[in-house]
Amino acid sequence: MVLPAVNVWSGLMEVIRRDWMFKLVGEDTFYIDQIRCIIRVDPAPGFKYEYSLFIDGKPHDQYTEEQTKQYRLWLTTIDNVEYRIMLELDTLNLYINDVLRQETAEFVDGGTDTVIQENGIEFVLQARSSGNKLSGIIHTLLANHVEIPEAKIQEIMQEPCSILST
Repeated sequence: MVLPAVNVWSGLMEVIRRDWMFKLVGEDTFYIDQIRCIIRVDPAPGFKYEYSLFIDGKPHDQYTEEQTKQYRLWLTTIDNVEYRIMLELDTLNLYINDVLRQETAEFVDGGTDTVIQENGIEFVLQARSSGNKLSGIIHTLLANHVEIPEAKIQEIMQEPCSILST
């Protein structure tokens, strides 16, 4: 049995389209930003199929869990412009809409503040001690003095998406 096409989407971006015939079961490899991904289709009881996604050699759930530990993410829309602010915890690199920013943190009472100007908006990334060794540092993002809630990476990566279309 074959299907005429396979499409994989990441957010609003199509990352793979296969317009040729392929076997219904098996795996297909593709890359997103040089990260190897595999979709595996296995037969299941009752003429059904199970789909598995592997990212960078890890099952989707494990990869998502690791991303949650490595990054902090905030999503907001201001004046009809979407902003995605991401903090890489091990390097403290800060990205706005996938562009690395080079701002310097300033020491303040209880932690640091990093001020970023973008399109007339003042973003402030605050880093404060939680007072608990297990919790570590708490990161908070403000946009024009209003706190932006942190996005849950696991929820975003679990959003439904269609991997097959005919």
